[in-house]
Amino acid sequence: MIFSKIIKHLLIFSLIFYSFKAESQNVIVVDSITKLPLSFVAIEFNDTGFYSSIDGKFDLKSAVSDSIKIKLLGYKTQSLITVNVKDTIFLQPQSYKLDEIVLTGNPTETKSIKLLKGAKSFGSWPLQPKSEIITSIYPYYKTKNYYVNKISIRFSKVIEKKELKNANVKAYVRIHIYDSDKNMLSEPLYSSEPIDVNSFSKDIAIFDVSEKVLLLKESGIFIGLELIGYYLDSKEQEIVNSVIRPQLTSKKNDYFKSNSYLRFVFQNNEKFISLNEIIKKGNPYGREISRNLNIGLELSK
Repeated sequence: MIFSKIIKHLLIFSLIFYSFKAESQNVIVVDSITKLPLSFVAIEFNDTGFYSSIDGKFDLKSAVSDSIKIKLLGYKTQSLITVNVKDTIFLQPQSYKLDEIVLTGNPTETKSIKLLKGAKSFGSWPLQPKSEIITSIYPYYKTKNYYVNKISIRFSKVIEKKELKNANVKAYVRIHIYDSDKNMLSEPLYSSEPIDVNSFSKDIAIFDVSEKVLLLKESGIFIGLELIGYYLDSKEQEIVNSVIRPQLTSKKNDYFKSNSYLRFVFQNNEKFISLNEIIKKGNPYGREISRNLNIGLELSK
């Protein structure tokens, strides 16, 4: 009798243990060479998805699909059958296609293209998590074949979602740089480490890309600004309409021509939507409005 009760309790404990285990399956994504965790890796499935945490972890049970894609710029994409996923995923680095730098021995010539004045109306864009503003940069003659050293982006003060106004809550963004082929976005050239921007005061993010040999050719490049999301102690703060506000400008400069677009990271991310078309539709008068992401560049030759 006592033996049968012990067996019964062991069975109940086993059922509880395995049912709890089935509720979550923690997986970590790491660099295959350094074995270090990779922050904010895209876990894609069924035209949706989410990011791994800042320390590279995610719950596989949150991916409600038979298969997933593991994507991070600079690494080879992996397509995996969900039931075959182990507790560690190793991503292999993928070399960017960069231009060779030619050393001439001549003194370095630099140009500093300052941020322009922001627009008074429609002066910023409410960028949501898991979305990206992508801006084409086509150089004029005076900046063609210069190397990009630094990229500056100004942010306006966020007025929405005061509950996120917490010194410990961080809004993580990163930039991506893509090659341009016949005015279309082509191969990725560079992806920055995520940085935190102060979204509740005016802020300027400066990305130093001087080590990456990024040539501003006549065919141009695309610069993407992605909001990963708001995080508190490595945990995403999933609050409706949480945004940051990168500044827009109506001004033009003498150094490059630009156009800005919007795309959503997990929703058919090949599709671009013109920022000005969105603004036009939201404008009660339907008049033409020209706005682009306000970008500053530091160049050298």
